Amino acid sequence: MPEPEIKFAEIGTEYLDDALRLVGLNYPKDDWAMLLGLRLGYVAIMDGHVIGAMCMELFDEVATIALLIVDEKMRRRGLGARLMKLALEEAGARECRVIANDVGLPLYRKLGFKVIEPIYTHRGVVAPVQVPDDVEWATDDDFDQISEVDRRATGFDRRPLISALWSTGRFAVMRHSGKVMGYAALFQYRRKQVAGPVVARSSVEARCLLSMLFSNCAGAALSIDLRPESELADWLNSIGIAETFSSTAMRRGEPRVDVARSFHTYALPTLRFGFP
Repeated sequence: MPEPEIKFAEIGTEYLDDALRLVGLNYPKDDWAMLLGLRLGYVAIMDGHVIGAMCMELFDEVATIALLIVDEKMRRRGLGARLMKLALEEAGARECRVIANDVGLPLYRKLGFKVIEPIYTHRGVVAPVQVPDDVEWATDDDFDQISEVDRRATGFDRRPLISALWSTGRFAVMRHSGKVMGYAALFQYRRKQVAGPVVARSSVEARCLLSMLFSNCAGAALSIDLRPESELADWLNSIGIAETFSSTAMRRGEPRVDVARSFHTYALPTLRFGFP
């Protein structure tokens, strides 16, 4: 008996329940609805059910692949590659970035992605920390400055992402002469607290910003995804937020030309939002 036809469609909220079943993890529905509001992507459908899905975000000249998953029973049939090729066609000439686990690495390599750097995930229960004097909670008036600081760190405009986090989370900022000179976000995702993004001028300032965030969630389960040059790993390990696993940041296409920047990204807004 021939296998049923596989169809592809743009992802949308009508596929949300089926996508949650496919992922098979404890993802709150509200979190997924927020993510889909930032993204475009595709689903593979067979017999009326989602058997594969991918999501990506488009930021100026950069596309970030944030989700690629295939039903366990349908793996090793090229379905992931077909979903990714649809995404890459949509991305066009943009540089494409992804954070891959060991399972996804071979596929991304075949599609022309090259390794950028490792990403280290730390998890633990937040211990009480001393709150620095030069950090404070952001106000509504800080949104535009935070978005500009983020743009200067990443090289492209992530305002839609920051806006989504702003509506559900809390931001700490560091100021100099009244101007925002660094920020860190704290929000709830998959029933835990997540710290990130963290953008600052130095690892010392990044640590101060994180200390402010941690003061607001002592005793809570927390996750943070670090870039290797963050110099924050030893400190996080010492306060019980230990490294648990690593992933690989990859890119495809011509990289954006990096310029000398005074701001740097020290932590990501979770692996699910892709590499900055």
